[in-house]
Amino acid sequence: MKEFQLIDEVMPQVPPADHATVMAARARMLGAARRRHWPVWPKVMLAAVAVSAVVAGGFVAVPLLGGADVQTAAVPEADAVLAAAADRLAAQPPGTGAWWRREMVQVARMKTATYTVEQRVRDVLWASRQRGYRTQRGPVSAKPLTPTDAQAWKDAGSPDLCDGCLSGKTYFTPLKMTTKPVTELPTEPEALKAEMLRANDKETPEAWLWGASKWLLLDVESTPATRAALYRVLAGLPGVRVENDVTDIDGRIGVALTYGEAPTRQQIIIDRDSGQLLAIQEGDGSSAYVIKRLGWTDDPAPKESTFS
Repeated sequence: MKEFQLIDEVMPQVPPADHATVMAARARMLGAARRRHWPVWPKVMLAAVAVSAVVAGGFVAVPLLGGADVQTAAVPEADAVLAAAADRLAAQPPGTGAWWRREMVQVARMKTATYTVEQRVRDVLWASRQRGYRTQRGPVSAKPLTPTDAQAWKDAGSPDLCDGCLSGKTYFTPLKMTTKPVTELPTEPEALKAEMLRANDKETPEAWLWGASKWLLLDVESTPATRAALYRVLAGLPGVRVENDVTDIDGRIGVALTYGEAPTRQQIIIDRDSGQLLAIQEGDGSSAYVIKRLGWTDDPAPKESTFS
């Protein structure tokens, strides 16, 4: 039976069928053939029918031509996708190097009466193992978002695009959040949650944990295992939902932790393969922190904070 081989040739991105699946399908197809006469179908058509049933995750029964069923994969639930990503992240080593570097692009989209302007600024944070911090920022770029916006801007007389430009990131540093260095924070979700809640005396637990989590993800050298535990903490909070196939402002697709509803919705978007943070964005994609690089390095840090 060469249908699975044909599928591999026509659709190389489809995961190969294992031996058990092939043998089970062979048995069912031969049994069906003994019970009835099969019509003559071109192999490419058979392959297309089989391929159309192949997707990633669990299993569902899909009828094939002639009445036989074959077990194929079903789309995984978003929670399972997040759990798998967190597992991969937690398995990564803490990393080595003299400096922890987070490089991102801060994006804001400003709407006028007739056009939308997108502003971007590069923001790099360096943290040493001795708890020293340095920053680099700028310059700000601004341009109409689409060709249609560009024409509307020209029609409006080409006004200054940087009116009300990004003023800079506000670093959320709840100094009383923990007495432990961030590299020693718990890697078990419940213990991490309890540690984070020690300093909360004003907000609801959910709001505090969400806000503090953005700080732990963006602005400090928390370990991969702590970050993975943080994903699990947030996924279990009331008001937070896990959503798959979410696109960040730069078009990258991941799994998201979503808090609230538009227009005040906030999303933490995670790479499904590595578990690394892709972006934190707010509203209906109107503003975002887009991560470009994150981790320990021996690259030399600037001698002082610089803003250009």
